[in-house]
Amino acid sequence: MYYFDVTDILIYVEKETSVSGIQRVSFEVIRRMVARLGPENVKLSYWDRGSREYVALASDFVQDMDEFSADDLSAVFFGKKARPVRDAAPTLMRYRNNPLKYWFHHKVCSYQAARGNERHFAKLGSSIAEWEAFKARRVSSDPGRQAIELQRSKVIETAQSGDQLVILGATWGIDGLQPALQRLKEDRGLEIYQLVHDLIPIITPEHIAGDFSGEFYRWLRTSMGYCDRFLANSQNTARDLHRFMDEVTQHCPIDVVPLAQKFDVVHSNRVNDPARPFESRLSSLRGLKHSTVNLTKTPYVLVVGTMESRKNIWSLAQAWQRLAQDPGLNVPKLVFAGKPGWYNDDFKDLMAATGNLGGWVQFAERPSDTELGFLYENCLFTATVSFYEGWGLPIGESLSFGKTAVVARNSSMPEVGGDMVEYCDAHSIDSIYKACHRLIANPEHRRALEQKISETTLRTWDDVADDVEAVLPGNRP
Repeated sequence: MYYFDVTDILIYVEKETSVSGIQRVSFEVIRRMVARLGPENVKLSYWDRGSREYVALASDFVQDMDEFSADDLSAVFFGKKARPVRDAAPTLMRYRNNPLKYWFHHKVCSYQAARGNERHFAKLGSSIAEWEAFKARRVSSDPGRQAIELQRSKVIETAQSGDQLVILGATWGIDGLQPALQRLKEDRGLEIYQLVHDLIPIITPEHIAGDFSGEFYRWLRTSMGYCDRFLANSQNTARDLHRFMDEVTQHCPIDVVPLAQKFDVVHSNRVNDPARPFESRLSSLRGLKHSTVNLTKTPYVLVVGTMESRKNIWSLAQAWQRLAQDPGLNVPKLVFAGKPGWYNDDFKDLMAATGNLGGWVQFAERPSDTELGFLYENCLFTATVSFYEGWGLPIGESLSFGKTAVVARNSSMPEVGGDMVEYCDAHSIDSIYKACHRLIANPEHRRALEQKISETTLRTWDDVADDVEAVLPGNRP
């Protein structure tokens, strides 16, 4: 029997509605592995924080999911407690799968709205008008969507020696999970495989909040005691992992499973038929907020990801300020698409002091997959100038849409970008400026890189699943 851990997916959809990088990796690979190995041979397992048991359920429902759906996954994990995203107030989205907390905070918001306390809603990224508009709408009903009640079993009671447990997600910092995995290893003889996405918390701890770095270090060291093999998502991560093993004088086999460059989850509504340009344009606007469409009315360069210090967005903004002062250069806007993150106060201060660089910088906060696809599709190019990455999913997403990028030449990012992007030194504002300037001022060079993208066979999630399958016993050379 193969067990694929979904603990981090459960914790993520409990409060979030859109897919993030690591959860996307887990979902896309697991969905394909269920199809390859057969649902009768695969169970989805997770740490149940309520019962403090490691449990498993059937995996066949995953085959019916074309893409990551917070609603469908919530229905599986939380049953009747799950509230559809469309029926949750914007300010209460994080509580939608916790009825008691949702009820309490609904009462608080109603009280604050009655008082006219606009500041309360502003802190939640909303407004009284948005709250009242939501309350006034009719709650939609979908009789076809019901809670999915799947039988759970305790893995400690059902697992047999030689069964495999594959952990593709981020499982550090989850109280009680590691002792449970150690017990499964010792008592049931489970073979455990852990995918490591990066060692960023201990390589660049200056960009990490709280004791997260120490927590990650302890998690990684402890995992050496129960993991049979590690999977690394890039050659660079494998090198980092080898260095860590040397330091703690514990070693496990490492298999490199590079992630995908080509993505289907971030998608476009556009009709891919040159003979139907009007229908193509109309269809591409379905489901988009007006604010998102408004960002695309003039040329822009897109930056995708959490807005945190490790992403080096302050240096990128400084480079853009220089570009905007360059006489004769037709400078595009710089659009950041993502959510706020750690230690970006210097960036926020710069934006506040300069009025978003005089309007040259704009934001699409927490865009949906459809909105993100629209932004990729209409940008000139993208920029990922991070100080460090485990892989660099936005680079691959950009390539999927045929768009080149300005990319920092460090860590794993050259493994993703290949010869299809323009590189820079993340530690040099001048280098970032020159790379961006070249793609802006030289359209022929940009088109040449786009031509390389069109001629390159990008790595897909099926390729990733091939590599994961090859690592499993019976398939290894």
